[in-house]
Amino acid sequence: MLFYGLYVAGYWACVLLPRGFCYWVARRLADLYSSRAPVDREAVKRNLTVVLEREPSVHEVSEVFRHFGMYLVDFFRFSRLTPKKVRRWIRIEGVEYMEEALKAGKGAIGLSAHLGNFELAAAVLALLGFPVYAAVFVHQNPRVDAFFSRQRARVGVHAIPVRSKNQRALFEASLAALQKNGILALVGDRDFFGNGLELPFLGKTVRIPRGPAAFSLRTGAPIVPGFLVREENGTYLFMLQKPIIAPEGVSREEAVHRMTEQCVEAMSRMIRKYPTQWYLFQEFWRTGPVVIR
Repeated sequence: MLFYGLYVAGYWACVLLPRGFCYWVARRLADLYSSRAPVDREAVKRNLTVVLEREPSVHEVSEVFRHFGMYLVDFFRFSRLTPKKVRRWIRIEGVEYMEEALKAGKGAIGLSAHLGNFELAAAVLALLGFPVYAAVFVHQNPRVDAFFSRQRARVGVHAIPVRSKNQRALFEASLAALQKNGILALVGDRDFFGNGLELPFLGKTVRIPRGPAAFSLRTGAPIVPGFLVREENGTYLFMLQKPIIAPEGVSREEAVHRMTEQCVEAMSRMIRKYPTQWYLFQEFWRTGPVVIR
């Protein structure tokens, strides 16, 4: 009940108050939280150490929490987002890649990571007129889950609920989205089901989900990497990249491996470029199952 109340309060504050002021408050609250969350802060520090290949500064660690706070502000303000505002403060590059990918009528897989503002990326595509179906984990609190679903629906994003114990439902809903020539939006930097491929990611081996490659091979839908990141002047840059397509003349398993490697390369390149916008508050390369909070 506490978290639901905080989300509702955050929503109304962000809707009623100026965006710049909300960002300022979010950054201060992020500082307050990080100062009282030593476990999360240490996890962020360890992750950044791998990405930066050096020990991060105190400022760099704090910036991860601050960027996440601003990410929430934008999510809360979805009801105020319009196509006109998207074009005014979000610079979009490579939208032709997504348009071309959908011409075959087999849908497209929008690949992102827990980087920048992946929720806003899906919203932008939907507001530009693309049919977007985003795979999202179900929150344990039904009221919180309903709140998040309403926010996505406000901008035309269709949510595909992901439950760790019901992978079959995810599979069927994802196939249905692609059969409608929709965009299946997936984040590809966390293996929540424990059946991913072990691959080098930013210099260390970790399990990476095979889902994007597997769906692409099953349906013929190309994978279009896309990342929406905050720039220094406070605006956003949304970069859609050249599609990843299935290689010819190899086995299915080899094709999944090669395509997943290409996904890793796309994500790694962006994370190295924007390390303080990678929102992982658990040690990424630790062993054991991922904890969903």
